[in-house]
Amino acid sequence: MISGPGRVRIVLAFILLALAGCAGTRAVYKGGADMPYPPKEPPKAEEIRHLPTGLALSFDNAMDMISAARLVCIGETHDNLHAHRVELQIVRELHRRYPGKVAVGMEMFREPDQEALDRWTKGESTEIEFLKATKWYENWGSDFGYYRDILRFARDHRIDVIALNPSRELQQEVRKTGLDNVSGELKAKLPAIGEIDPYQREAMKGVYGGHLSTEGMFESFFRVQLLWEETMAVRVVDYLRSPRGEGKKMVTLTGGWHVRYGFGIPKKVLRRMPMPYAILLPEEISIPEEKKDQLMNVDLPEIPLLPADFYWMVPYEDLEGKQMVLGVRLSGMDNGVLVEGVSEGSPAGKAGILKGDRFISFDGQVVSDMSDIFLRVREKKDGDRATVVVQRDGAEKPLQVEFFPMKKGKKPHE
Repeated sequence: MISGPGRVRIVLAFILLALAGCAGTRAVYKGGADMPYPPKEPPKAEEIRHLPTGLALSFDNAMDMISAARLVCIGETHDNLHAHRVELQIVRELHRRYPGKVAVGMEMFREPDQEALDRWTKGESTEIEFLKATKWYENWGSDFGYYRDILRFARDHRIDVIALNPSRELQQEVRKTGLDNVSGELKAKLPAIGEIDPYQREAMKGVYGGHLSTEGMFESFFRVQLLWEETMAVRVVDYLRSPRGEGKKMVTLTGGWHVRYGFGIPKKVLRRMPMPYAILLPEEISIPEEKKDQLMNVDLPEIPLLPADFYWMVPYEDLEGKQMVLGVRLSGMDNGVLVEGVSEGSPAGKAGILKGDRFISFDGQVVSDMSDIFLRVREKKDGDRATVVVQRDGAEKPLQVEFFPMKKGKKPHE
């Protein structure tokens, strides 16, 4: 049996991302559920297993096989540092073997971000300029620290990074009106939508259907996922067919469900441009105890497909507790940042920052978007202080913030 009814553990926080069109949910390895050759012993961290044969491979041997593909699809868990470490190792090794012939496609960026990405990889912008230009924290939200090393490697070696996702405007229009009712200028940007894969639809219903209160909610989610993946496929193919991408390999970094089983990006790319591809999943062998109360079990239908070509077994580790946070939930606004919530007992709460405050400055630097807060907070260490100025009831109010580590499980947006 290749596959039977399975159990996939889903992190609740990531369901919110799924509703926004991102399927970067966590599938925890449970010992052979999707493997025709289940291992006799529990897998160990850093073990790389070739699913079609069941063989455990060294990194070099796995890369010999992966290098034969023109398209390498890596399905990450967005908040796992080890998934991003695996991504960087693969990109670095491909670059070593094929210098100047590797590109990276990232779902974390939208098509309108391409110009800013090109400036970054040419070394023409600073990190904060880059994050502001791409509106990283408004558009993606995940801590930039997960992706910094990958993007710095791309910049240092002049590796093209391609924005894979559609514009926010097109995504919102598709969510509201459906794929067949997009009008005006946005319609011209709508990718061709292929025949819906029945396994993909049933898998997504198994993962998310039970957590969406109405059929309409699932349909809205699913059509956005189709928009994302068809756009990703167009972006990959257009780049590889262009003079800039001629003869290059593309490594895509996306949430796991965009590549798992091959019915997402791989199939949608092949429909447009047949090419050898490989799917690799950094697969978690365990979840920390403090994270288990965030998990739920859901049923998957029987899927007679292998989830990937390779599993790379990894532990789970996030950035929580490794850097300072302010302890606020933020939202972007025109030329400003608004406080939408404050965590009790946080540095912000102890400093007197309140819900509804608008940030004016941080350590004397004007705050124009969320990057100005996130990056400066990340520079702080335990015991450091900051002077922030907020606008409250029409008046500016200076406040002193002292930073300290917050307990796990109580991490706010920032």
